[in-house]
Amino acid sequence: MTQITMIVPDAHRADATALVIAMGASAADWQDAFANLTQQDADGGRYALACWDARDGWLADVADAPERPDWDVEPYEVNLAAAARAQALVVLHEPVDGDGEPVPVPQASASVILILLGNPEAMVAAAGLVRIVEGDT
Repeated sequence: MTQITMIVPDAHRADATALVIAMGASAADWQDAFANLTQQDADGGRYALACWDARDGWLADVADAPERPDWDVEPYEVNLAAAARAQALVVLHEPVDGDGEPVPVPQASASVILILLGNPEAMVAAAGLVRIVEGDT
């Protein structure tokens, strides 16, 4: 298992949900996974995030075109077009390169869906996000 943190910009939450479900997650469990905007960047951009332990092979699979899960029969629940849009925005960050050297964490932005490996709190902070405090506008 690999610990994953997915950081999703506000505008791409529905597409990111479709991607995770197309990757084999339960639609019932993940339908609202990115519903809450809990993080923001220095410019006020808002983000949802989810952290989970991904099955072996998940990282390799996210690079492939999304496919309809076997359980998704008509009327379809998974929006494959949305999943493909999300996949096109994915930036996968691994904390070290092939030589074992640290790789800087990419900054969150409205144009990417970040998938980060490692300690979620440290990764989210390194991506330039802070928790939204209730009452912030």
